[in-house]
Amino acid sequence: MALGLPVAVAACSSTTSTPTTTSGGGSTTSSAASTAASFSCADAPASAVNAALGTSVGAPSTQNNGSVTVCTYRSTTPIQTVIIRVDTGSSAGTFAAEKSQASMGGQTVTAVTGVGDDAYATTLSGGGFTTNTFAVRVGTAEVQVSGPGTPDHTQAYAVALVHKV
Repeated sequence: MALGLPVAVAACSSTTSTPTTTSGGGSTTSSAASTAASFSCADAPASAVNAALGTSVGAPSTQNNGSVTVCTYRSTTPIQTVIIRVDTGSSAGTFAAEKSQASMGGQTVTAVTGVGDDAYATTLSGGGFTTNTFAVRVGTAEVQVSGPGTPDHTQAYAVALVHKV
């Protein structure tokens, strides 16, 4: 059951705080995460994700690590995974490193101009699944949306979310 998750998702942060995880949209964070993050998976409920990407995923599990929040939404019928990664403490250098890591992971990275301070898109296909990722940075806010939605849908949702951060 290969879901083709993008490499950039693994590059959460260089912060050394202890990550915390919840399921079902809960909101538990470590003290370092709660002081740094201004984004919660509640800001991207499954209903909004499904409307934006044309998916049928359920409530997210949440992982917080310093300024990074990762929301993972899953469904089994059909098999779908959507990952939204928000970093409220990003920088141009961090974003460039993540873009480079995606490229080194075998993904074709397409620079997107005119969106935020920097943006890129990737598409990864394998095992009968296609995952589109769109990443955008505005100031210190960075949003990556990865999932089976079309490239246009992942871009539109990432851009909408980055302006909520």
